[in-house]
Amino acid sequence: MTPQDAALLAVEALPHAIMVVDSGNRLALANSALWAEAGTPSSRFPPGTPLRDMLRLLAFRGMLGPGDPAALAERALAEDRSVFNLRHVRSADGARLSEVASLPLQGGGFILCSVDITALNRAEAAARARAALLEHVLRRQHGGIALFDASQRLVLHNPAYRRHNGASADMLAGRPSLTEIMEALDKAGEFPTSTDRAYARRVIEVDRRKPLSGQRERLDGTVVRFHSTPEADGGFLIESDEITDLRRAEDEARRRAAILDGVLQALPHGICVWGPDRRVALFNDAYTRLMEGAPLQVGDTLHDVIERRARAGEYGPGEAEDLYRQEMARDLSRPQERRRLRANGTALDIRTAPLPDGGHISVVTNITALWETEKEARRRAELLETALGALQHGIVICGPDRRIVAANQLARTLVGHDPDEPLVGRRFEEVIEQLHVRGRLGPEPAASDVVRMALAIDRGKPHVYQRTTSGGRVLEVASDPTPDGGFVITHTDITDLVEAKDEARHRAETLERAMASMRHGLVIYGPDRRVVVANALSNVLAGHEEGSVKPGVLLDDLVRDLHARGSFGPEPGATALLDTALTLDRSKPYRSVREVAGERVLEISSDPTPDGGFIVTHFDITARARAEREARAHAAILRVMLDNTRHGMALFDAAGKLLAANALAADMCGLPPELMLPGTTLVEMRRAQTDRGEFTIPGEGPRADSTQWNRPLIAPDRYIRRRPNGRIIEVSTDGTPDGGFVRTYTDVTEDRRVRDELERARAAAEAASEAKSRFLATMSHELRTPLSAVIGYAEALLANPDPETVADYAGTVHEAGRQLLSLIDDILDVARAGSAEPAIALTPIDPATLLAGLGATMGAEAEAAGLTFEAQPSANLPRATCDERRLRRILQVLLGNAVKFTPAGGRIRLEATDDGAGGLVFRVIDTGIGMAEADIPRAFEPFTQLESSFARRYPGSGLGLHLARLLAEAIGASLSIDSAPGTGTTATLRLPRRITISAEPV
Repeated sequence: MTPQDAALLAVEALPHAIMVVDSGNRLALANSALWAEAGTPSSRFPPGTPLRDMLRLLAFRGMLGPGDPAALAERALAEDRSVFNLRHVRSADGARLSEVASLPLQGGGFILCSVDITALNRAEAAARARAALLEHVLRRQHGGIALFDASQRLVLHNPAYRRHNGASADMLAGRPSLTEIMEALDKAGEFPTSTDRAYARRVIEVDRRKPLSGQRERLDGTVVRFHSTPEADGGFLIESDEITDLRRAEDEARRRAAILDGVLQALPHGICVWGPDRRVALFNDAYTRLMEGAPLQVGDTLHDVIERRARAGEYGPGEAEDLYRQEMARDLSRPQERRRLRANGTALDIRTAPLPDGGHISVVTNITALWETEKEARRRAELLETALGALQHGIVICGPDRRIVAANQLARTLVGHDPDEPLVGRRFEEVIEQLHVRGRLGPEPAASDVVRMALAIDRGKPHVYQRTTSGGRVLEVASDPTPDGGFVITHTDITDLVEAKDEARHRAETLERAMASMRHGLVIYGPDRRVVVANALSNVLAGHEEGSVKPGVLLDDLVRDLHARGSFGPEPGATALLDTALTLDRSKPYRSVREVAGERVLEISSDPTPDGGFIVTHFDITARARAEREARAHAAILRVMLDNTRHGMALFDAAGKLLAANALAADMCGLPPELMLPGTTLVEMRRAQTDRGEFTIPGEGPRADSTQWNRPLIAPDRYIRRRPNGRIIEVSTDGTPDGGFVRTYTDVTEDRRVRDELERARAAAEAASEAKSRFLATMSHELRTPLSAVIGYAEALLANPDPETVADYAGTVHEAGRQLLSLIDDILDVARAGSAEPAIALTPIDPATLLAGLGATMGAEAEAAGLTFEAQPSANLPRATCDERRLRRILQVLLGNAVKFTPAGGRIRLEATDDGAGGLVFRVIDTGIGMAEADIPRAFEPFTQLESSFARRYPGSGLGLHLARLLAEAIGASLSIDSAPGTGTTATLRLPRRITISAEPV
């Protein structure tokens, strides 16, 4: 996969809406998230769509904010896109807030990225409101302080203490004792009751050598709390606080707790909060109902809960003990998700998340319906795979990138591939060329013509052609496009059919001789409307004179002769019938019935022939006509019933001939009503549907294939088929007592559409939430530390600009700034690595010189970290021909990670060796902390660190390995990691032979 392909896949996988516009203000690229947010399919706005049309679409979808959509689109069109622009846009309905960034591209054009920050904005608003409330409360608080010496005399106090105590300034003047203060307060009426006086006595008599607290309610209703703390010199400190608001707040908190408890109980999800000791702290009724075990109680341990459920029959023999061990070993420091199928058949989704106090919360959701849907999907996939292998046609399926996705065994046999030859993943053009080289496409020059035609075909349109294999077999090759941009190639062995055509020509001569013995009148006309051949009965049934219908006679003359003889009945109907016969389009089948002399009823049919002529047949249907007149009255009643049902209905006899059908059946089959008239056979209907393109969707082909037209109906039978216009039809077949069949067609398009949209919305919401959380967690952690250093030391310089400390403080601020710059450089490197950069001149690189340079720079960093560093290039290494800046950046990232995650006293080694096949291998080996094998794929994800807590031990943005892999792919190399916890990590960078130029010593 090229870097461009990887970049396109990455943009397509992003949960944020992305739109790339070229220098001509036309759409170049848009990902699925943008089309989902705009609520429209991407096919309506292909690449090249003018920017004005795209902006009008976004404006009318409410994505550019409230107001006149046309004016908003014009305003956005007029913005200067040559500079970076970032702004917040609220949707027209006010429910969504997006952060929209416009980034200019080199050479013109720009990228528009929209990130949903609705939840983040709400959280920030709530945090600001709460911070304002706390700031208001802190301003209102005034704590009182009074310090007494060992003789209990007042040393100092603040006004708040006087206010809380109720004393005047005179009472506290002159270092009074605590006893004198209390007596003065008593005289001033501060203690009017006996209870108050008892409180005053306790204050005087209490032992101040011990800490103590107390509170009292003053005459004005305020409540004051006093706390006495002994001092080392024998004195004591009294702190006072007015807690009137606190008491009121406690009452309010209890009220809010009751409300939150009610909300918790109303949730449809089961909630259970576990403490750090794995004991139940809180749960709601939904948790008990979903888990269906023994009753749960606050304080129960995990062992108690599992044991009760085991006694209730929730687990099998020994399963409870295994489950307990698994739960005790589970790492609860990070969010987890798992599914569980209970004994009663219900499926549960169980998610756990850590809590700040060391406990965790469990959320349980009933997903039985989703579980059953997924199981049914797997079953259908297995059935489709089995059906593909059972087809009597060779099937090859290619994706949008023209690479083979699947192929059945018959395709290998018919086309000429080896039985065990790998096909999946190979490009279609490569396979065609290989068959040509092997001589499997038949003799020359026809084989070369087949190759040129196969490579030049527009696979976005249906195409059918024939070719002869090297073994003399004749294949019909059909190419049909698929909705995802790929195509399906069907190979059908029609050798027998070709041979049958030759046989048919021979049989035609025999049939011509048999015409004379037919019981029907038959006349074959050529393209010039003249008789080619006719049997004798055609003269009698049509009413001609004997011998008048003979080869060479013009049809128009025969028709005018019948009109003159009065065979067309009385006027004016006779003239109208004459005009119809003369102007009838004979290139199409035609049927008519007319009465002739003697009350004889004839059915006259005209059918076109492949050479442009036509055949006219006269059938004597006098007896059938009488029977049909009697049946039509009964059929009219049935027709009224069929036409007034909400489902398409079609009745077939045992031979597959249509007896009756309503108009809705024809509409759901994709046929005009005239092609579903009574008497139409099932074969004719299937052929008509195929001709009208009704079976072009993958998986529908076998039903419409020419070898399946004669397949009889099966009852009971039920299946779903998707029509080319997007409608989804449920087709049911049931038998009738006489051996016939009733087929019912039901439109289930809306039901399927709603189900698919719900599933897509759920997946998109989960992906967006996960990406946003990971990005915010990483960036907040990485930006906080250097920004705190910059702000803190800057404030210190402003407060005390001491020249002696300026240099130290400035150095710290400079280091923090460079750390921020390094983080931004990493993000820009990731963006550049995934974008299409101008071609870079490739130069030969000496591995030994490269390792020496890295050793000089990284060796000092390793030595400062207390590590042993060595760089060991092997002898006679080939030189690499690639972008030296990117190669050096990759190795710097790998060495930087090794230094970061290796404790002091460890070792780091940088190696460069020959891989034995002319390639070059760099290895960075450390003795650091390592990582689990299952965590290695996550280490390459952007903004991901394996230690995800808020207090991470190791700094970093989580972009290093992601950037290293992108750069490696950009230069044609590969990067892999081998590691285990506690044993260190080995990072291997492989440069294949195609980017080395010599195996000789440099």
